[in-house]
Amino acid sequence: MEIRKGRLIQFHGSWQSGLATLEIKDSETGVHEHVPCDNGATVRALEAAFGNVITLGHTANGDGYKGQEVYWSYDEFGLVLEGFTPIADAPPDLAG
Repeated sequence: MEIRKGRLIQFHGSWQSGLATLEIKDSETGVHEHVPCDNGATVRALEAAFGNVITLGHTANGDGYKGQEVYWSYDEFGLVLEGFTPIADAPPDLAG
């Protein structure tokens, strides 16, 4: 599994479909990746990691995650977000 580093830019999701994308600016290439992810799980993970994400009406309009640096990876098939770890919470060996 390849672990990448990037800055969170924007979350785009719809609770009705369950699908979302997390826009991450790759720290090495500068490319904005639009990473497919599970809407509910990703919103809860962003809220737990950074706060100020879930707003009134259970919407993800808070911007507490924007600009935060994370290590992140795709799943084993390279299709969807496997997970992310805020840089501040990452163990030293994750930085490689």
